[in-house]
Amino acid sequence: MKGLFGGEEGMPLHGKIALPLVAVGVALLSPGWKDAAIAYLNKSYGLGLSLDAPWWAGTVCVVLAVVVFLVGHLTSTAKPAGQFVAIRHQSFQPLTGPLPKEALPRQMRGRKLVTYDCDQSNFLSLGAFDPIGAVRQQQRMITEIAGILKADSSAALGYYGIVHIPLQLLAGCGVSTFPQVALFDLHRETSTWRELRAGSGPDLGVKTSRTTDPPHPIACVIRVEVSYAVRADDVAEVVAGPYRDYSVSIGKPGIDKVTHYGQVDEISSAFRSVLDEIHGELPSNLVVHVFYSGPVGLGFTLGRRISRTIHNPVVVYNYTANTKPAYAWSVEVTKEGRPEDMVAVYK
Repeated sequence: MKGLFGGEEGMPLHGKIALPLVAVGVALLSPGWKDAAIAYLNKSYGLGLSLDAPWWAGTVCVVLAVVVFLVGHLTSTAKPAGQFVAIRHQSFQPLTGPLPKEALPRQMRGRKLVTYDCDQSNFLSLGAFDPIGAVRQQQRMITEIAGILKADSSAALGYYGIVHIPLQLLAGCGVSTFPQVALFDLHRETSTWRELRAGSGPDLGVKTSRTTDPPHPIACVIRVEVSYAVRADDVAEVVAGPYRDYSVSIGKPGIDKVTHYGQVDEISSAFRSVLDEIHGELPSNLVVHVFYSGPVGLGFTLGRRISRTIHNPVVVYNYTANTKPAYAWSVEVTKEGRPEDMVAVYK
């Protein structure tokens, strides 16, 4: 339990300021301690205070200490810091470790850390294959997260984990209206979580191109190529043409390229611009097929840029190297309803 001068986390700042003021004030009021206190302050801080300081100077120090302490204490207790809800999203075995409190953004470390686990590995790992069950569980997660945010409007949100790509974008689409989410990536060398850095970061050479544009497309494809290139022939195995094809890519795709929030914003803004362009130029029932290769936090953010009320239907595909076709299943992330109607499996 936290007392007036702090608990397990140490003395609060207002206490650290008030106590020395009280000590100096009492010393000034007491003739026996006054000279020693002033000499100590002069020696420590070079203040050049007179040894003949009047008695009322001590009273001023004590009163000031009381004011500082009361204001600080009332401010710190009147409004709780709130909670930081860290969503650990995973669908692969072995599972990743939880987010430690020291990994939180500095301004969030005074909050209560609440870990929300969405473990879908039983559906999609170690030989199991049940994407419908995974989507059903994730729908419960989105409902529960929405309930947390509704009950505590001051709550902050974080997202991390290792999860299949359609589930990344589906999660992001589910919290697209929440203003800001802290993103954490796994540091490969230390197996620890760290938040993306602030700022724009190195220029990744983000480029958007319309690679094919038939006169009467029956579908659209968006290939987001960050970690690896997305092969056009793999796409053609699951999407019937003619379709308009877009590529959103960086100059040299590779792992661990995305390190800053500015890079996430640039890539996800390019993705959103393509969705808006499709909405503005083509029929609203034309399906948009998304093929993504990149980090989890960026995939989640791409999902946050999809509007279920504005954009065309969006289907997101999962890549598996040892299946034929390579993109063996998908989730329509803009659909809200039965998981059976959202998941498609290709053979």
